[in-house]
Amino acid sequence: MFSVEAKKRAAKEAVKFVDDGFVVGVGSGTTVSLILSELAAAGKKIVIIPASWQSYYEAIELGLMVSSLDQHPFPDVYLDSFDQVTRDGAMIKGGGGAMVREKVLASASRNRVFVGDHGKLVEKLRRPVPLEIIPFAYKFVENRLREKGVKLVMRTSQAKNGPTVSDNGNIIGDADFGEIDEPARVEKFLKEIPGVVESGVFLGLVDTLIIAHDYGKIERLTFR
Repeated sequence: MFSVEAKKRAAKEAVKFVDDGFVVGVGSGTTVSLILSELAAAGKKIVIIPASWQSYYEAIELGLMVSSLDQHPFPDVYLDSFDQVTRDGAMIKGGGGAMVREKVLASASRNRVFVGDHGKLVEKLRRPVPLEIIPFAYKFVENRLREKGVKLVMRTSQAKNGPTVSDNGNIIGDADFGEIDEPARVEKFLKEIPGVVESGVFLGLVDTLIIAHDYGKIERLTFR
């Protein structure tokens, strides 16, 4: 299991990519919470663009300056975690349901750094793929996936009755493709289904991967 200490080391490594005066895009989740804490502790003059309300409020509480893509359309660096990744940089994200805004921020940023533990580094992606789906189209999307032998499970929350709703007001579901041999083909298929806003398949969106190991090693993979 990925220890808190290893997460902290990974967060410290990610913060090394941030210089004074940077505009920093951030994702969401427990590792990103640690990254935000490290950024606040570093005392650098930076601006944060958060991908979720969770990260927004955490940044505010830490005293960090928060802005938006409207004001800063090309962040200097994007820092985030992942749910699963291969050594060629193909990722599955969206465990927290914020993958649409995360993908937008990653795409807009000049440098993209993703952090995770060695247990999430795999030969082939095999986690269910998170999808953000407009409510009107949910059943249609479910049927379209079923035709291809893919099961879609509507995500629910322990804190509320009914489906998990994204920051954009859409429904989050998880599509189980089993072991994914061709992530690009899966992403293309999902993008062609009307009603699917975005998928958690992230391709070509990482410049540096930081892989933390419990015994202290930090592995860095670069893609440019």
